[in-house]
Amino acid sequence: MSYDEQLLELGFQAPEELAIGMQGAVYRLGQGKVAKVWFHAGEQELRTLAELYDAIDGQLPFRTPRMLELHRTGPYCVTVEEELPGVPLHTVAPAYGEPGWERARDCVVDVVEALAQVEAPEVLRRTAVLDETVPFRPEGVSWSEALTGLLRKRVARFGDQLAEVIDDFEAKFDSLLGQLTDVPRTRLVHGDVTAGNILVDGDLRPVTLLDFGLSTMAGDPAFEAASAASVIDLWSPRVREIEAAYDAAFTDRLGYDAVQLLVYRCAYSLIIANAHDDDPYGRDSHLPLTAKLFNTPEVTALLTR
Repeated sequence: MSYDEQLLELGFQAPEELAIGMQGAVYRLGQGKVAKVWFHAGEQELRTLAELYDAIDGQLPFRTPRMLELHRTGPYCVTVEEELPGVPLHTVAPAYGEPGWERARDCVVDVVEALAQVEAPEVLRRTAVLDETVPFRPEGVSWSEALTGLLRKRVARFGDQLAEVIDDFEAKFDSLLGQLTDVPRTRLVHGDVTAGNILVDGDLRPVTLLDFGLSTMAGDPAFEAASAASVIDLWSPRVREIEAAYDAAFTDRLGYDAVQLLVYRCAYSLIIANAHDDDPYGRDSHLPLTAKLFNTPEVTALLTR
């Protein structure tokens, strides 16, 4: 059964496909509503996500999703949500280096700064990230312990592949784990602040942030900044320049340490390195991108000092 056929069975007429991402496919239903067909999430996982949406509702200076309905009448779970305002940032923002691109950068920094003000809700003690099956950070587990545990689990799955393409990978990985430290207070980390998940108005101001739940966690806001700088244009041949430009903004405006951002970027790249494996749309693995990052002179110096 196709996604739109399942929506038709639920009584939604003429659904219009809007977007397809790692989590699922989104369709406009009309009357101010959208439906999301979830590729992998089960009913209980989505009920927990609905708790997260309720917990953060109204705590940010832009809109966030709310689940109105949850259906499981076919091969996939389907949720119905309000259609939120704005257009994806990537559809209207100037490319890096073009006149006005700084407005897009500032939009992303605004989102990261706003997230950093929100206390992580209790429900995040019960949520996993990506395709993991156990909570990322249950009660009593520190930030560094949780991040180290996740990295060990992810690398255990594909570390042999990374060792083939990253110079001195095992030594670099051990060094990376040794540089993860705790922070006094953790905040809400979205974990996937991309130009597709930020909806903006005509002045490139953020009005909606979508797709919590994929890598959402209770963590260090600097981790959010490091990951956002990478995924904002992950496949660009100029990704290192783009990361540096965003890091400069995060350091100048939010006071984050540039070395800490690089440590977190390495950690994030390992976490998502095989995130597109078995992707139903055949998108490439992140493994080559992770290898390129780890083989840069900057990372080599950082992890072999």
